[in-house]
Amino acid sequence: MSPTLNEKQTDLLRFLTRQSAPVSTEGLDGRVVRALKSRECIVERNGHISVTDEGRAALESTPVRKRRGRRPNVEKTAGHARAQAIRRAIAALELALPKEAEVAVGNIFAYADDVVDGFRKYARKLETPGKG
Repeated sequence: MSPTLNEKQTDLLRFLTRQSAPVSTEGLDGRVVRALKSRECIVERNGHISVTDEGRAALESTPVRKRRGRRPNVEKTAGHARAQAIRRAIAALELALPKEAEVAVGNIFAYADDVVDGFRKYARKLETPGKG
């Protein structure tokens, strides 16, 4: 099993870990599902997938990759710092929120997983050059 997972694979594993029952494969990215199955991180039965013990271990041991490259400019550094702060807050939220919790966003209620996923997408957007 390859210990390195990309962001989409890690996100799907996190999502599956927070679910109380197996999740239908409909609507999921087939490439990500196949990659996780080949790494034995998930198992598929009757069109539903669930996380294996290897998947939980891979998720817990996923190293935070530090990007290397040219010296970043001020805007890129600021966006990256904000993204890292958001990621740290996301990790704390995931530990604090129970499975299938709902949170108030303004005057509506939303699933906590959806809110956390939105924060994660925003952090990625901040790290992408030319966006943010």
